[in-house]
Amino acid sequence: MSELKLSTELVDKLRQVLVEHDSTAQDPGLASQYLCAVVGFLLGQQDMPAAQKSQLQEQLSAFMLHVMNDVDSQRQQAAPVARPAAPTEAFGIWKPGMS
Repeated sequence: MSELKLSTELVDKLRQVLVEHDSTAQDPGLASQYLCAVVGFLLGQQDMPAAQKSQLQEQLSAFMLHVMNDVDSQRQQAAPVARPAAPTEAFGIWKPGMS
């Protein structure tokens, strides 16, 4: 596959186009469905054997999973690690173990 120039700006513009078409596409899940449907639409229009289309669809699905995992990993690394607050008071009873 070719090197892509994927950016937040590009994704935001694509989502804007979807919302202009259908305001409910503000929902990320519905926007994702639209984008998947567009890919299916484009593949469906191609003049190639059905087996080749299916193979390309499988490759695109695997690529989509790779991109999703990569973006999710980057997002998690960028997020600050939430640490529990240190307790200001503690209480407990310690009893030595019986041997």
